[in-house]
Amino acid sequence: MNKKKTVTLLASLLLTVAAGAKTVNVHITDGTVVNDPSADVSYIDFTAKENPAPQSQPSTAPKGVVAVDLGLPSGTKWANMNVGATRPEEYGLYFAWGETTGYTSDTSDGRLFKWTNYKWCNSRIYLMTKYCTDSKKGTVDNKTVLDLEDDAAHVNWGGSWVMPTNGEIQELVQYTTSEWTYINGVAGRKFTSKKNGNYIFLPVAGCREGTRMNYKGSDGYCWSASLYESNPHLARYISFTSSGVIYPYWDYRHYGFSVRPVIRK
Repeated sequence: MNKKKTVTLLASLLLTVAAGAKTVNVHITDGTVVNDPSADVSYIDFTAKENPAPQSQPSTAPKGVVAVDLGLPSGTKWANMNVGATRPEEYGLYFAWGETTGYTSDTSDGRLFKWTNYKWCNSRIYLMTKYCTDSKKGTVDNKTVLDLEDDAAHVNWGGSWVMPTNGEIQELVQYTTSEWTYINGVAGRKFTSKKNGNYIFLPVAGCREGTRMNYKGSDGYCWSASLYESNPHLARYISFTSSGVIYPYWDYRHYGFSVRPVIRK
């Protein structure tokens, strides 16, 4: 087979082996690992598992949460539901980017999704106080990916769950096919692995802006953990409708979007 995967040997030694191999023989010469059964050296035998054991479900994740293996090259697994949901088709909660408290679609809760309420903004002059790459837009710290304490997936679900980076969202789109469909009457897009047929469903939950709930049932928006580096007022996300998928895209950080967690290999 030509398909390859990486396994760990001893402490941090990496060796590329043919997928499906149950054991491999290696020798080490001048720091180089060689898969060479015929070499006249002492060998180390070890077992390479085709499918590593799944990570245990974090105690803070709701019942029913599954890390779905979509056969992605990075090994990243995507959750089967949004943060705040209890089923794959539920909308879940809406988060401003870099905030960890979520809100439902019920705008009577009084939450205002504007700069004046945004955690990382000097609301008087709309300057960013964290995650900023431009001195004209705020205090520069050159942070372009959310810290774990500001990651809604990690804070709400714990364990190894995090928000996907922009690159991981692009990988999802590249290595899956997507189709507009319904689950229990809820519209959304189904992303199906090109490799193993597994899938996730992203409902079109809409977004919260100011005091309004917009596009629920027609458009979906899921934050990434990645800042839009050229303008730190913005962060990257994936958008999807009945007509297709838009990625990578970016919008104001104070908007309330869905969060779909991932677990990295």
